[in-house]
This record gives sequence, C-alpha cells and structure tokens, in this order.
Amino acid sequence: IGGIETHQKGYHWSTDKCQILLKVNAVGQVAVVYEPDDYAYLHPHIREDSRNFFKVYWTGDFPKNDDDVTDGNSCGNGICESLITGGCLCRTVISETRVFSRMPGNIEEVLANLYIGAYDPSAFDSGTYVEEEANGVKAYLTSAGSYDADSVFEVTDQYGRIQRLKNAKESVRIQGAPEFSFRNAPSFMSILNTEADVRDAEYETQAALDHYLHHDNTAPFIAIRLIQRFT
Repeated sequence: IGGIETHQKGYHWSTDKCQILLKVNAVGQVAVVYEPDDYAYLHPHIREDSRNFFKVYWTGDFPKNDDDVTDGNSCGNGICESLITGGCLCRTVISETRVFSRMPGNIEEVLANLYIGAYDPSAFDSGTYVEEEANGVKAYLTSAGSYDADSVFEVTDQYGRIQRLKNAKESVRIQGAPEFSFRNAPSFMSILNTEADVRDAEYETQAALDHYLHHDNTAPFIAIRLIQRFT
C-alpha cells in the first residue's frame, strides 16, 4: 500500500467506532461494508464497491433500488442509500431473541426452528445447567423451569447425529426499518485476511460436505447419475 506511513499498515486495535453496513443487490443478496470513523485504507472486500455478495433469507421484502428493478421501493422508502452503481446501502442492527419459552413438542420442532450450535453442556462446571427431558428432547437450563436464550436443546436427528442447539435466533434488521430483516448468516472465515487460516477453511469445507452428505436429494441425485452411466 503506497502513500501511507509504515505504522499505519496492517491491522491494529483502535478505539474508533466502526459501523457494519449491508449492500443489498437487486435479488436480495448482501455484501458486508465497513464504515470506520477513521482509516487510511479499506480492503476491497469491505468497501462500498464490494461485489462479494452472498445469499440470505429475508423474512419478507427487502430494500430495492428503483433503478435496478421495476418493483423497487426506493431502497426501503428512503431508509437506505440508493447507490448510483446499483443496490442499496443500509445500516444494520443485530438482535438476539429467545425461540422457545417451553419444552418443544418434538425433535422436528427443535430442528426446524433452531440454527445456532451450542457447546456440550457437560463441558461446563457442575451446576451450570439444570437438565430436563421430554418428547425426545433434552433441555439444559440455566435455571430450573426457565427457558431463555442461553438454554441448550439436545436432540438426535434422523441420521443419528447428536445436535446441540442454542435456544436463540439472531436477526439482522435494517436500522429504521425493522420490517426488513433476515436470519444472521453463519460464517467460519474471518473477514480479515490475516485471521483467515487453513483451520477455518477446513471447518467450513467439512460443514459443507456434511450438509451435502445428509441432504435428502443427495442419494437420488447420485443414483440417477450412476444409472445414466451404467446403462
């Protein structure tokens, strides 16, 4: 990087504030944009002109630039900035809410509503959790009878895998327009190049392979391809 002093290069801790914004494209995909109070250089993948878009699951509609689509909404009725290069630039708020206030009725209810993994409760000191069990579901509560966002549910899925899931949902909402929101997307890799390592890449690859292996469409897909090539 030219034009800046040596001590300004690399990554350093700072007391400056940094806003995390989202750039939303015409089909609802998002790219992360950083807006620090003060900086000498921003990497391309976190700048306003970033094109590192990824898919998210909006709960309903999303901000749309009128110049991108015929059914635009002025980037959320003007809440977000309409970019001349296309898309909407939006400020965000992240919230965490409790999902279950009671013991779930069955395993399927847990798997359909919880997405955040949790550490094995047995790894914590004795007395950290109170265990309850019903309907094929184990609940680990921080206080007897109290289901909060720190509670952990343990179930065995249809493939025999033990799943431990936190009783919480993280949502990303557009600041000033909370009706535009999506479930916070998981990420294994740090957005900083210096923190992205082989270990995290292996974790993300393994998670993807695990998903493909147990997906309901995998077996018929492979079977069809085998039939096509052996007949």
